Amino acid sequence: MKNLVITYSDIYLNWQLGAGHPTNPVRAKLATEMLVAQLQERAAVVNPAPKDKRDGDIAILKSVHDPEYVDQHLAGTNIGLWFENDPYLGEAGLAMFQGTVRAVELILSGEAQVVFNPQGAKHHATYHRGAGFCAFNDMAYAAMALKEAGLKVLYIDWDIHAGDGVQHMLRGKGIPTISIHNGSGYPSDRDLQSMDGTRRPIIDEEELNYNFNVLDGDGDDYFMAAIDEARAIIDAYQPDVILLAAGADGHTGANNLGVDSNYTAKGFKYAAEMVAEMANKHSQGRVIIGGAGGYQPFKETPETWALVVSTIYDTVTKGA
Repeated sequence: MKNLVITYSDIYLNWQLGAGHPTNPVRAKLATEMLVAQLQERAAVVNPAPKDKRDGDIAILKSVHDPEYVDQHLAGTNIGLWFENDPYLGEAGLAMFQGTVRAVELILSGEAQVVFNPQGAKHHATYHRGAGFCAFNDMAYAAMALKEAGLKVLYIDWDIHAGDGVQHMLRGKGIPTISIHNGSGYPSDRDLQSMDGTRRPIIDEEELNYNFNVLDGDGDDYFMAAIDEARAIIDAYQPDVILLAAGADGHTGANNLGVDSNYTAKGFKYAAEMVAEMANKHSQGRVIIGGAGGYQPFKETPETWALVVSTIYDTVTKGA
């Protein structure tokens, strides 16, 4: 039985975007601790940013993003994602990207089936810039790297904010993207969002882009209905590996960003079981999971991530 691998280091805690900012990276530490406590010897924590990998990982990063933008970020220059210049942020942003580089390595080597990067899935970043608290688009990188290695890749995203950066960066590459998100919230992208107070899907069959919109206040019933739509798409495509942005920011209750959604553990577990079912059926259990968003950092977000990741891992390892 292969371990669940978590790419985590306390360097992630340096992703501090300013006093009062809604993002709190302690969620990654807490989720990692929960999973290790739950799975014990079945969980392995891997350093995402070993010193001997830094130069090579920066070269990978510059193959995905504009090199000038990468250099600015690594220097800690204020590029709109935070309030002050801070070189520690540059290194933290790099480390979060590196966590997904390690995940891809582990999948390709066969050392792991399920890998979780709690500070991964920075899905709003585009080639030239960061956006939505996201510096580098690690999932776009993972999709392209795995495809280059000869695997059929599919990306699914249930963060309450649309996975716009991934869809746009993968345009023309023949990689399916599925996003389940608020149709009227951030990032206000009409390629993905209805923007008119409806739940209508936005689908581009030629580009393999599948977007399902939910509304403010929607709960598990609409979320699970969209998950059923995603199941059919994944089942038809039969991917060799699934990439998941497991955003917890649709969780019900007060949060740091003021998002009004009502998903609960029931909906998230249903969604995780679907991913695991499809991974067992088509992908030899191979899933890379990034945490994406979550603005209840001390309880609901880490608990949701731990639930999703452990559900996928346990189901995959049972092969059922």
